[in-house]
Amino acid sequence: MKSILFILLMLFGTMVYGQSDSVETAILNTKYLSKEILRYDYNKILTSWGNTIKSFKGYPAIPVDKNGDPYYSFTNSYTDIEKEKLFKRTLEWLSVNYGLLPSYVYSDREDGRIIFRNTISLTDGNSCYYTCIISIKDGKMLSEYLKLEYQKFSAGYYSGDTWNPENTVTFTVKQIYPIILKKESKWIPNLNLLKATNDFFNSDNMSLYDYISNYNSSYQF
Repeated sequence: MKSILFILLMLFGTMVYGQSDSVETAILNTKYLSKEILRYDYNKILTSWGNTIKSFKGYPAIPVDKNGDPYYSFTNSYTDIEKEKLFKRTLEWLSVNYGLLPSYVYSDREDGRIIFRNTISLTDGNSCYYTCIISIKDGKMLSEYLKLEYQKFSAGYYSGDTWNPENTVTFTVKQIYPIILKKESKWIPNLNLLKATNDFFNSDNMSLYDYISNYNSSYQF
């Protein structure tokens, strides 16, 4: 029993470096071992969770920094494109894709640094707010996405004769975890939100890379 508890404690210690399917099930195990969950409920949750992850085709792990906060980092290389061109093309990409004009963006040509705050819509009325820091030098660019938080908008509705007004809730990735201990009806929406988050930041980085790499072809007319 002591060895099992030690393993579980080790798993908890790695949580700040990224939530995973194994960490989720380890949390459930500790609840069972501490007798906070009955054996019947434990087996039922574990079976349902396994089926859910299998049908979802994997657990969408969010990369995090040393403090356990979401952190995406991408380094892109561009052959024979100097710092000044990379800087200008990045600002142009921001304007084309997000309507972010220079007045809304911190930029320093000499340091090769661009910083902005942005928001995008994800799934089920959820929006994601984030900060992006882009560092540029000759032939190379580092894009960092951090300070993520979500907002969930719910429209107003009637419940019988009672009107429930519209509502907006702000929350972080940390508040989504552990998914396995929440109501089963919340599992798929939470997994979808994490997957949409991963998909967005990966595609956003690819969009910037493609725009800069194919920049010259846009003038072939």
